[in-house]
Amino acid sequence: MKSKIKFNFRKKIWRLKEEFKTSNRRNDTNQVVTIEAIIKKNNIIGRGESTPYYRYGEDINNSLYELSKIKTFIENGITRKKLQDYMKPSSARCAIDCALWDIEAKEKNKRIWDILKIKRKPQPLKTLESYGIRPLNILKKNIIDDNYPEFIKVKANRNNVLDIVKTVNHTSKNSKLIIDFNESLRPSDIIPLSKKLKKNNVVLLEQPLHEKQDEILSTFKHEIPIGADESCHTSEDVLKIKNKYDFIIIKPGKSGGLTEALKVNKIAKKHNLKTMIVCMFGSSLAVAPAYVLALDGATYNNIEVPKIMLDDRKFKIECHDQLIYAPDKKLWG
Repeated sequence: MKSKIKFNFRKKIWRLKEEFKTSNRRNDTNQVVTIEAIIKKNNIIGRGESTPYYRYGEDINNSLYELSKIKTFIENGITRKKLQDYMKPSSARCAIDCALWDIEAKEKNKRIWDILKIKRKPQPLKTLESYGIRPLNILKKNIIDDNYPEFIKVKANRNNVLDIVKTVNHTSKNSKLIIDFNESLRPSDIIPLSKKLKKNNVVLLEQPLHEKQDEILSTFKHEIPIGADESCHTSEDVLKIKNKYDFIIIKPGKSGGLTEALKVNKIAKKHNLKTMIVCMFGSSLAVAPAYVLALDGATYNNIEVPKIMLDDRKFKIECHDQLIYAPDKKLWG
């Protein structure tokens, strides 16, 4: 007997505890607008959530339009494998992909990490503490309030990075520092700035150059490892950029879902690239797939989003003291 499938989707707005500014995110910095996919198969409901990312030409309207176009295919029983061919990597595909994973886990009465045969058992995972661009006195206070984290990630641009790094070093001299530039450096900045930052406990530069200007990264030895975020979405991208970067930044939303993000992680490791698992702002439903990725193994995790959310879902993910805990099966997966 053919399964009865119903697909719905909607916009959701979630508030943050504080503003989070970056070099390329200046509007509505105290909230996030997400899309939620809800698939009902017989009596089982699967959910997925993702955040449209303006940098990739996404917004809430075109993401909802993508979901409306695929509705008939989902209700006709499209498989997760076929979904990868029917939709481009996007936040919309991510929401559906994660909803299909949720349904599979419920149908099999297994957690997703068991279905994937991930060797590590669910456990609290170490995550970074992230700080958006903010006044330096506030940054100092935040670091102290968070008990001098071992790993700190800061948003910065070419004009403020040295002041930010100096503040972090003076406040917490033993903290290792990751700097996310969101493509805000110029090609001529990268070598001299790397030499300066190497002396300041900086262990990773995340996407310093625009993806269309990053060819220079393959022409010199990196003083500090460099990570690809905007330059790498899918497993195919890993093969294109593996000689430019040392790290691959993996986000389920950017990859178009957990299915492709798992492939990115596998291919990156195969080519001796280190990885950092990251998730966009959203509720714990959006963070849960990133936890599964992190459980599968990464050099760094940057998935402490539940700590930053003012609004969240019932059965939210626990996150404190630079640790993030496994999602409850009542939430997802």
